[in-house]
Amino acid sequence: MTRPRIAADVAAALTAAIPPRLIKKLDAEPTLADRWTWSATAVVTDKNETVSLTLTGEVITGVACSCLLQPKCLHIAAVVTLLEPDASTAGAAAPAAAAAAPQEALVVDVAAARSAFAALGAVLAAGAESSGAFAQAELLRSIHACRTAGLHRLATAQTRALRSIRELRTDRSEFSLPILTADLRDGLAVAHALAHGTAAPTAALVGTARREYEDAGNLRVRGVLCEAVVARSGYAGCTTYLIDDRGQLYTRSDVAPGDAGRAAGAYDASAAIGDAVLPHRELCRSGLFVSDATASADGRLGAGQKVRAVRSSEPSRWDGDHLAPKFKRPLAEQLAHIAALDAGPDELRPAGWDFLYVEGTLVGGPGGVGIVAGETPIRFTTMLEHKALTARDNLVVLSRASGLAVRAIGRCRIGVPRELELLAIGPAPGETRFTMPDAWHGRANLHYDRLSQMRLGDAPDLTVAAPLPHDDLLGPLRRRVERAVLGGAGTLPTHAIAELEREAAALAERALHGGAEVLRDLAALAHDAARAATGMRRPLDRNAFAAAWLRAALYEDSARRRLSVASW
Repeated sequence: MTRPRIAADVAAALTAAIPPRLIKKLDAEPTLADRWTWSATAVVTDKNETVSLTLTGEVITGVACSCLLQPKCLHIAAVVTLLEPDASTAGAAAPAAAAAAPQEALVVDVAAARSAFAALGAVLAAGAESSGAFAQAELLRSIHACRTAGLHRLATAQTRALRSIRELRTDRSEFSLPILTADLRDGLAVAHALAHGTAAPTAALVGTARREYEDAGNLRVRGVLCEAVVARSGYAGCTTYLIDDRGQLYTRSDVAPGDAGRAAGAYDASAAIGDAVLPHRELCRSGLFVSDATASADGRLGAGQKVRAVRSSEPSRWDGDHLAPKFKRPLAEQLAHIAALDAGPDELRPAGWDFLYVEGTLVGGPGGVGIVAGETPIRFTTMLEHKALTARDNLVVLSRASGLAVRAIGRCRIGVPRELELLAIGPAPGETRFTMPDAWHGRANLHYDRLSQMRLGDAPDLTVAAPLPHDDLLGPLRRRVERAVLGGAGTLPTHAIAELEREAAALAERALHGGAEVLRDLAALAHDAARAATGMRRPLDRNAFAAAWLRAALYEDSARRRLSVASW
């Protein structure tokens, strides 16, 4: 079952009330409550104690236990540890903060931002592997304070970091060190900017509470492609991308708990935009006239009661004026645009922000399949190799079709040069050998539409280019940044100073002087952590450590992105 979310302030208060001896026990076994029996409003332990959940709407606002030690019991702490904080603003302080004078509201924001920087800095100083129930309670308290102060982007970054910390400590397969590093970097950067900025917070720094659907007027949209979704979090389905006359992309999704089988079945499920009931299989190839449309900031189309939609008599094709120019845009311009959006927060990225549109000659062989776009060879890949989907088989078919002139749309990973996660493919204008059913209207969705073998006659026997060797110039800096995320300040002992200096010198030799400087800042912190004249070890300044780590992480992220774009 899908577990309800808990109000952040409630979770923080309950965790803080647990005695230290029980916190140590919970830290040693953070998945204790996973073995218990969960229902919508209660959790029954293996010793038949009942933890009752009080819900207000869909959010837990109270937790009680039938044991004699409640509320300071291990049962409550174990349950709360597995519950994710709710994203809505709770408590009565939010309206008061919103109604305050601008200068007073800014003071509240600064205080919350400083607390968030301290909470994230404490996690970083101890390391994610050592961030137990107490550190998580401090993060929950900070999340609540930021929500109350209206700092939604900062609260969201901390929520994501908390989720990753719990995944790490419970040894879940969903954990990703780069994702946790990015969340800590984003949270510390936003908190620092809010705490030390002299002007009022910008909309980008503050963020929004939810992706609200706003009026988008009357739209004429055409289907572009359909993508399968199989997330590590246990959700699956499909997403259809549509484009309007201005070239802006929108999405309509059907994602719910499930596996690759559900993703396969969702292709034929109704997308339900207004009163136009179309399966995703047809929506991605149809045109729609939508009146009173609603859409979120990231392009998700709403399906409210006032929305009306009528199917166009003309199907959508890739050679229309709305989409064809994207295939003609120079690769360098597309990559620069993607890199700029990659540096921003998730909530400000539009639909299809990482799509790359390429046109060229298909190149295939035993080593795989790709495309030569202009003079740039790009290898096709897929993240979804499930048997229930057709992506893996389709790449095999394409690898035997060298010489075809094609157009392709895929997801670009800036950090992986010359590789494209292929989503859809079709013949380029004038190519008659790439045959497919008329109902597909000139393109195939790689995850769903099964391609048949093509007879190309005297097509040239080409070999796909091997991936370019990747010299990780920023490797030493990246490893220091990520090691600190896992192990904290303990990864910078005093005997590491000489090694840090050697790594800084190596970066300077590669003209990465900024990287050398931030590494030397970390070395200075390691030196300051040495023992004083009295023999006592100097206490670590957590805020200084967090600031030094943040400078290193921001430099590594920015330099990596620029080097990756250049390597394409």
